[in-house]
Amino acid sequence: MKLLEKKSGIVVGATSGIGRAAAILFAQEGAHIAIVGRRADLLNTLKIEIEQGGGRAIVIIADVTHSADITRMVSTAKDAFKKLDFAFNNAGTIGNFAPMLQQSEEDWDHTINTNLKSIWLLLREQAKAMSDTGGAIVNTSSWLSQGALVGSTSYSASKAGMDGMLRPAALELAAMGIRINNINPGGIDTQMTREAFGHDSESLENFAAAHPTGRMGRVEGVANLAAFLLSERAANITGQAIATDGGYAIPGQRG
Repeated sequence: MKLLEKKSGIVVGATSGIGRAAAILFAQEGAHIAIVGRRADLLNTLKIEIEQGGGRAIVIIADVTHSADITRMVSTAKDAFKKLDFAFNNAGTIGNFAPMLQQSEEDWDHTINTNLKSIWLLLREQAKAMSDTGGAIVNTSSWLSQGALVGSTSYSASKAGMDGMLRPAALELAAMGIRINNINPGGIDTQMTREAFGHDSESLENFAAAHPTGRMGRVEGVANLAAFLLSERAANITGQAIATDGGYAIPGQRG
C-alpha cells in the first residue's frame, strides 16, 4: 500500500524546491493534494505534471503572511476533499541574509512573520480542520534553529521559535488525534540555499564539502522524510524536530 493512499492534504509553499518535490511525491504515494503558493503559473504547471502522473491536485493561491489567506486556504482544501488528513507547511523566506547591523526592523519583521507567525496561524487553522478525524502536520524548520551562519540572526530566530513552538503544540494537538513534527534540513541544493550564499560558487562548494557526507542534500530526500512522517508508519512519532543534514550539525572541528 502506498504511504498516503486515500489521504487528502495541503502542501504549503509548493512552487519550488522542497515543496514542489513533496507535492509530486505525495501524489505518487496516493494522496489528493492542495498545492499552495503565490505564483499561479508555477502552481498550474505543477498541477499538470501531477495529473499527467495520475495524481489529483487543486491549486490555491495564498500568501501565508495574510491570516485571511490561511483561513481560506484550509477551508477550500477541506471543502474540495471533504476531509483534511495532513499538511506540509514548507513556505518560508531566507530574508535579508546579512549581518544584523545591515538589517532593518522591517527585515526582521518580514522574516519572523513569514517563517514563524505563519506557522502558528497555519497550525491553528489546520488543527481545526482535522479536529473531527485527526491527522498529521509536518513543518520545515532548519539546522539553523540551533546553528549559525554570518547573516542568520533573524532566520535562526524564526526557526528556533518554530522548534520551540513544536513541543507544546504536540501536547495540545495530541488530544485531538493530531501529530506534529518538524524537519530540520541542513544544506539542501535549492534556490534559497544559493541565495543565502549570494550565488557564490566557491562558497557553495565549501559549504557542501563541510558536510560529513561530502555534499548537500537533495529535495527528494526531504520529501521522502515528510511523506513518512505524515503516514501511518510514523503513528508513534510526534513533537520531534528531525534533522536531515548529512551530519552537518554534529559539532567538531571542520576543515
